[in-house]
Order: sequence, then structure tokens, then C-alpha cells
Amino acid sequence: MKTYTLDNGNIKAVFLSFGAILHELWVKNRNGNFINIIQGLKNINDYISDSWSRGAIIGRYAGRLLNPIKVKGKLYEIENEKGVMLHSGSEGWGKKNWDLVDLFEKKRVELKYECPAGTTGFPGKVQANVSYSIENNKLNIDYSAITESPTHINLTNHAYFNLNNNELIGNSFLKINAEKYLELDKSLVPTGKKLLVKNTSLDFRNSKKLGKIRLDDYFVVNQTNSPVVEFFEPKSGINMSVFTNQPGLVVFTPPHFQAICFETQKFSNTPNILSFPSTLINPREVYRHKTSFVFNIQKNI
Repeated sequence: MKTYTLDNGNIKAVFLSFGAILHELWVKNRNGNFINIIQGLKNINDYISDSWSRGAIIGRYAGRLLNPIKVKGKLYEIENEKGVMLHSGSEGWGKKNWDLVDLFEKKRVELKYECPAGTTGFPGKVQANVSYSIENNKLNIDYSAITESPTHINLTNHAYFNLNNNELIGNSFLKINAEKYLELDKSLVPTGKKLLVKNTSLDFRNSKKLGKIRLDDYFVVNQTNSPVVEFFEPKSGINMSVFTNQPGLVVFTPPHFQAICFETQKFSNTPNILSFPSTLINPREVYRHKTSFVFNIQKNI
């Protein structure tokens, strides 16, 4: 397992070849001290058996999918548990070794992975690349992928954030630029319905303290130039803004450690829901996805 470090004096990030994992991310707090805001694992070998996908690239399909899926009118049986696949199943890319493409002056690292056709039931051999780069106070993640035959692709990063070490995540403030969220069934699979956040616990259009709410929900983000997420921790003073070109966002708070995930992606279960933005990629097409995390110091709300 290899490690790669990016450092520009404002941000320091450490990545692993295993799972293309974002292992550490060091930014300055209000006092000018660097703190690691990623809730990862101290021993990098522990990621091999980690069941929470900490910091990993999720592919070839993030989220939950009902079995079977349809590709160009043909049904494909995919690996599943009780009819549902989560985060691509047992052969997900977060458990694979990625090869180095380029490491540029501690400012950018690019990794690649080739997924054979038929893996966990998906058609098409896929070549995927992920590029992490830092500039000033920003971390960028650029994803791309090509396929030899039609297949569905939906990638994300599964980093867990805590902007003040082990501070209770409920003391942080969250704003989500979304008017709607996706209805989920009892297996947490989207049904196809989009519901208004207004008058629900999922209304984060204005910044509010997380408190005791637990989240594992899909938000339909507003397509604007504004951040899709603003996340603020009062004690550290760190404000994180998330920008993406993706239509959806999963926000997840794990039950047993103090952290939050912001999984930018297309909607899950899209192969089975025609009204959702398509995740189908054909040969000679390129899957592209960009997400950026911007860090600033903010006065208390």
C-alpha cells in the first residue's frame, strides 16, 4: 500500500493507493494551527477490513441499486443482499489497489483502476481515473471513466469529516442548497419520487445546528453557482463549502463515530427509474464528475 502527500502550505492531504483513499486532510483552524479533519483510521492496513468505506472512492456505482438493472433494454443480475446492492458490492473500487498515473509537484496526484467486465454483474470493462489536487484553500476531486460497452457509472468519495477533531458533530452547523430530497423505501432505495424539504427535518436551506438528527438521505441539489453544502464548526472556526457538478448529494452521519459524509453523485437506483438523470455511459463517451471542498475561517453564527 503506497501513500502520496500533497502540500501547498495551506492544505496538506495524504492519499493511499488502496481504494484511492483520502486518508488525512490538514487545514488551519481559527488559531492558525493545522488539524486533520478526516475521521479515518490511524493504521493504514486497517482500511483493508474497514466496512465503512472511510475515505474511499466508491465505484463503479455509488449508493443502493435494486436487482436486476437494465442496460440498453437488457436485464443484468447484480450481486445483492436481499435484493439490494450497496456501493457496488464485494468488488467495489474502494477495496482495490489503484495505480499511480502522475504525481505533480505535491499539488496533484492522479490514480487509475481498470474494472473487468462482469464484475458483480455489471457489463463493460471500465477504465477509471481520479485526480486529487490542491490550490490555495481548496481540495479538488476530478473523476473520469470510459467503458468498452454500455454500462452504468456513478462515482463518489466516502470521506468522513469532523471540523474539530472529535468534537460532537451535532455542535456543527449545516446548510444544504436543496429544495427537494428523494423518497426512500424501507431498504433506503429511492422510489423515484422527489419530495419538498419544507416543513421536514431535512430542511437545511438555512444554516442550522445538526443536533441529534441522524442522516442517511439523498438531496436534489439546486443547480446554481453557490455551494451545495456549507458546514461550519464554531470552536475551530472552520467553514467547509462543497461545490459539485452532480445533481445529487447523500449526507450520512454514522451511528458510532463523530463524523459526516457528503457524497456528491447522481441519484441511486437510476438504472431502474427512467425519470432520473441517466447514469448510462456508452463507448466513446466519457464519464466526468468534479467536486471541490473549500475551507475558510468564519466568525460564529
